[in-house]
Order: sequence, then structure tokens, then C-alpha cells
Amino acid sequence: MNTVTLPFHNKTLSVETAEIIRLEASGNYTLFYLLDGRQVLTCKSLHFYDELLPFPFVRVHKSCLININYVTERKTPTLLSLTDGSEIHIARRRKATITQYMSYKRKPRSSS
Repeated sequence: MNTVTLPFHNKTLSVETAEIIRLEASGNYTLFYLLDGRQVLTCKSLHFYDELLPFPFVRVHKSCLININYVTERKTPTLLSLTDGSEIHIARRRKATITQYMSYKRKPRSSS
């Protein structure tokens, strides 16, 4: 899956999955944080997108799904920094899973 269609304000927006940094639950809605700084509120639940989006999207706690490729640092065993400057807490029961996923994180390409 390279794109996802986001329903919002009686319109739809197609977004490349590589442009999505993170998703946060907002009641029965989901707020998308995009690479270009936009935030898009959709009328679908986070659970819907959790089922839809494959790796590198990882559920870190009940109200947040992140694109593991945008993690810049693991500050503590339960705190991640993302490229947009946000800090995301990891649920205790998901720590081991996140550690495993971090080892599969896309390695940056070296410039030759």
C-alpha cells in the first residue's frame, strides 16, 4: 500500500503512506500528522487505520500509531522522539514489540 485515502470535510485526500509521521486518536476520529506539517482530522477511528496500515506503522499505545521510519531517538525505554519534534510515550506492555520493530527500521541510504 503506497497511498491511503483520508475522508475529511466532505472531501477525500490521497496521501502517500511515506508522508505520514504519526496518527493520534481523538475520540472516534483520527488526527494525521504529515511530513509537510499538515494535520488532517478524519472521521475514522484509529483502530480502522491500525488494521489498514502495514509495517512500518506501529501501535505504541492505545491512542497513537507511528511510522517507525520517523523515529529519531529512543530517549528512554518508554519515550521516542520523532522527526517532527514530538515525543511519544510507549505503553509498558508494548516496549518489547517496539524494541523489536526498531531493529527492522529502514536504514538510511548512504550517498556514494
